[in-house]
Amino acid sequence: MSARGMDDGVALTTELSRWPGCRALYDPRPGDPHTSGPGVACRFYCSGDKP
Repeated sequence: MSARGMDDGVALTTELSRWPGCRALYDPRPGDPHTSGPGVACRFYCSGDKP
């Protein structure tokens, strides 16, 4: 994933969200450091659900 992709967050399919079979949204926490390039590292935090 690129640094740009990390800034956009991710939506992962899950059966554990409010709407089973839909998506759980994860975003990086503002101010958390992340690096780009080989071995990209960033922590993502659950920011909600999406039907």
